[in-house]
Amino acid sequence: MPPANALLGRAIRVVAVIAVLTAVCLGIVMARSWRASRQAAADMRVIFRAQAPILNQAEKRELQRDTVLSKKLVVIARAERSAQNPADIAKRLPAAFPPLPHPLAVSLPLPTRDAPDPPAVITVPQADLKPLFDRLEDCRACQEQLATAQQDLQDERAKVSALAIERAAALKAARGGGFWSRLRTGAKWFAIGGAMGTLAGFAARR
Repeated sequence: MPPANALLGRAIRVVAVIAVLTAVCLGIVMARSWRASRQAAADMRVIFRAQAPILNQAEKRELQRDTVLSKKLVVIARAERSAQNPADIAKRLPAAFPPLPHPLAVSLPLPTRDAPDPPAVITVPQADLKPLFDRLEDCRACQEQLATAQQDLQDERAKVSALAIERAAALKAARGGGFWSRLRTGAKWFAIGGAMGTLAGFAARR
């Protein structure tokens, strides 16, 4: 056999070996990737299915609390709008305080020439002093807690948004990623298979 034909035959065999090894590598990688992707997707579906009722119940409770709060705020706003003049305010003010051992008394002195708008007088029984003071201090504490809770709520919403993004990315990864991700993976393993085939070709030449 002429040397040229021998070299051509050897080159054909090398190319055939490279093609076979590349095809085998790609087949193995794609089969394993497909099985891993299906398993990951199945695991995620189980997790998300288990968490879905918890999230739905939490959302329903939040909606119920928001509905109750909205109704209470409407009642409070209506009471604030209806009490405009001093007489109405003096009449409604005792009910705005917490329940006390003895009711408060709010009186409006009659105006005089020297005092056309005399200050209102609130009579507080001594038995009401301690409960009233405690309630006012509790209100201050509630305001501080509310401010902190509102800030925490903003942070929780930011974390939930980040978790939603991570969840979408995890689902995409479980499905094998996007087109370009799969293309890059295929190209990488194609290059690896080609390198292995080339090494095998060099070994065959020897």
